[in-house]
Amino acid sequence: MGYHRVGKVLIAGVGVEVDCEAVAPSGARIWFEYKGSVQGTRPGLLRTDTLKKAIANGALLKATENPPPFVVLTSHAPTGGSGLAMLETAVRLGYLDDVVCIYDPRQTTRLSSR
Repeated sequence: MGYHRVGKVLIAGVGVEVDCEAVAPSGARIWFEYKGSVQGTRPGLLRTDTLKKAIANGALLKATENPPPFVVLTSHAPTGGSGLAMLETAVRLGYLDDVVCIYDPRQTTRLSSR
């Protein structure tokens, strides 16, 4: 996709370690958080405790000065229930700029537009 991976970065002011800071093809910085696995009965963001951690990190990062977009890359995203409600609310409030399921080509194409 043309991203240059910078690496993990600690945002000490809010106590969040970002899994990966990268530079997009456009030159913009983006913070990525990785959530998920292909193992277990509730992988990725299907576990509400995992989803809540991603949302909390996003909310804390938005409290910093001029944060870059915060994108969660996941193996599995909720499609219903309380998990989907939490996810949609977090995106609507701007805590998460995007959530991309890495196994869905329709979603991964959004990464090329950053």
